[in-house]
Formats: sequence, C-alpha cells, structure tokens
Amino acid sequence: MEHLVVSEKRYKIPFFEYTLPESIEYGKFRLLLGEDYNNRNFRRACIAEFVAMMFFVVMCCGCAMVTLNLSNPNLMMVAASFGFGIMVLAQFVGPLSGGHINCAVSFALFLGGRVSLVRCTCYTFSQMLGSVLGAFFLWAIFGNNWPAARAFGSNSWNESNFSGGQVFLAEIIGTMLLVYNVFATIDIPTVGGGPLGVFPIAMSVMVSHLFLLPIDGCSINPTRSFGPSLVAAMAGISGNYYHQQYMFWFGPLIGAAITAIIYGKFSIMSNAQASCDLLTYRICTIETKEASNERGYGGCYFHG
Repeated sequence: MEHLVVSEKRYKIPFFEYTLPESIEYGKFRLLLGEDYNNRNFRRACIAEFVAMMFFVVMCCGCAMVTLNLSNPNLMMVAASFGFGIMVLAQFVGPLSGGHINCAVSFALFLGGRVSLVRCTCYTFSQMLGSVLGAFFLWAIFGNNWPAARAFGSNSWNESNFSGGQVFLAEIIGTMLLVYNVFATIDIPTVGGGPLGVFPIAMSVMVSHLFLLPIDGCSINPTRSFGPSLVAAMAGISGNYYHQQYMFWFGPLIGAAITAIIYGKFSIMSNAQASCDLLTYRICTIETKEASNERGYGGCYFHG
C-alpha cells in the first residue's frame, strides 16, 4: 500500500525561521520542497533570472511597441521577437539558472519534480522584479504618449470580442504547448530537442504568440505580463490591462499544472532516468547531480 514518505533532511525557508523537508513522495509522485539557498550558485541563478526577464521585457515588449506603430504591422515580427528572444536569453542564462524566464515553466518543473519549491518561488520573485525594471526602461524610452501598444506591451483583450472563458482556454493551450516542449527537450535530449537544443522551445513560444497575439497579446508567462501592467498603471495609461491581469496568472499556471500532471503520467523518460534525483539533463549530455549542483543549473537546462 502506498504511503507518504517525507524526507528527514530539512532546509530553512528564506527569510523565515521555518524549515521544509527536502522532498515528499507518494507512490511515483515526488515533489522537491527545500534546498540550500545560502550559497553563491543559488544567488547567481536568481540574479540570472532577474536579468533575463529584464532583457526579455525590454527587447520583446519593446519590439511589439515599435512593430505595431508601423504603417503595416506584421504579427510575425512580434512573434519572432519573443521566440528568438527566449532562444538568445536561454543561451546565456541557461548554464546559470536553467533559463526558465517564465514562472509558469518554473511551476511546471516544480510539479514535475525537477526543481524545488524554494527555487521555484525565488525564481518567480526574481522574474517579477526583472519584469518591473524592464517595463521602467520601456517607460523611460517611449514615455506616456507612444501611439501603439502604449501600455508597454501589457496583455489585455477586447471584452466585446472575447469572453474571459475564451481567453482563459486560449492561454491554457498556448502554455501547454510551451511546457510540453520544455519537458520533452530536457528529459531525453536525443529524443526531445536533440541537436536543435532550445530551438523547439523558442519556436513553441513563437507559435503560441502567432495564435494568441490577436486574442490578448499573448502572455503564457505571468511574470512577463506583471511588470508592464504595473508600470503602465503607475504611468496612468488607460486600458483594460490592470483589471484583467488575473487572467494572465491563472491561465498560464493552470496550463502549466495540467501539462506537468499529464506529462508525468505519460513521460518519455526511461526508468533509469526517472530515478535520478534532480533529473539534471543538458541538451546534448546527461550530467550527474553533483556536477549540476556545482554549476548551479537549478535542476534543468535551457527552458523557455
């Protein structure tokens, strides 16, 4: 009979006096909870997520603002900027943090037993701060009166064209496409992304944007949506983005959770790989847990 197994090893929660067990297991289901955060690699990983999200908002949301101001705007240009933006950023932050650059990805990897709850939470706050800083840079560059996408690329939808339920479903589907590619690429590099590396993940971001841009501007990334919406509200820019912000958290996070659960049930991993503690697979090589921890990959490498 299956029963709950709680790890005896415990770690302190950041900024609190409480502790968390390293992991809990129930049958084949395993969650990583606590980990040692008081080290250089962990701090470096959080800073990497902060910097990557800052660049992501500036470059990708900035591209949307510039492109949509053209006389003949092309959605492919905007979608490509987000897709290739992820590919470029994951290339330099991947070895430092795993290159999540999206709290929905972090959440899915936590539910999938790849990263700890502590790391997932710290990455989320790091990404939120980076998103806000990036949006401040956009405000400084474009000001309050830019004629197109003037809310710094904030997500919103026209309530006369789409209902909340329609947008919710679309965000779930777009996020699921991304997260499936993340799991498939990192679990078995030769069967998933293979020599293409992060490219399939980047392309899933681009395809999701082509689908979702006409609907709600495409989030599939709650922390990317957070900063522009907050700064646009601070700048006094009118729009639906601030009271619709909840959708761009619930939709992607629920989509990520559904994907993690389904993928866990029908995983392409072999039994030998599934037994690895942190499942730290690189794109072209599989490393040991010790080597990955020394480099601070955070349980995975190259995510969108």
